[in-house]
Amino acid sequence: MHAQQVIETRRSIRSYTEQPVPVELVEALLDTAIYAPNHKLREPWRFVLAIEDGQTRYVDALMELLTARGQFETKTSEQRQQAEQKLREVPVYLTVLCQVQGTPDQQLEDTLATAAMIQNLQLVATERGLGCCWKSGKHWFTPEYASLVDASENERVLGVIQIGWPAIVPPVKPRTSAKDKLTHF
Repeated sequence: MHAQQVIETRRSIRSYTEQPVPVELVEALLDTAIYAPNHKLREPWRFVLAIEDGQTRYVDALMELLTARGQFETKTSEQRQQAEQKLREVPVYLTVLCQVQGTPDQQLEDTLATAAMIQNLQLVATERGLGCCWKSGKHWFTPEYASLVDASENERVLGVIQIGWPAIVPPVKPRTSAKDKLTHF
């Protein structure tokens, strides 16, 4: 695939097959993704990988966190079980951490570099036939989640990337043309 084709065919995948993803493949994806531009090669990222047996322990811990945060207080036991089942169907969870140090400008540069690295990861995964979904917000950006993945006080969670072999690839959603958002100086 050419770069344009990879970019235009990348989708947020939320449904995966049961086929396992080899840890070596995830490591190879990361080894390519880290070629993202990053100021002064600070390489501000770190990863926490939950795969194979680690995925089971991760989902167990995540369910405990969600329960403690009251995520299921208004849900039936069936709804809680469905939520847990959906989490268990994701073969790989990759938490991406970004260092928080230096001036505010350096922190912004590091955040942007880490986001570029995440996009690289998604693109190279797409090229290899894998699907990803970049999860952010809600419980992922909490102190409890940071503690769950052992983030240091100088790191912040930028997202959790779900990875697996796609069971369903959603269709393309229309985009606003860039020329509609382009201002000439």
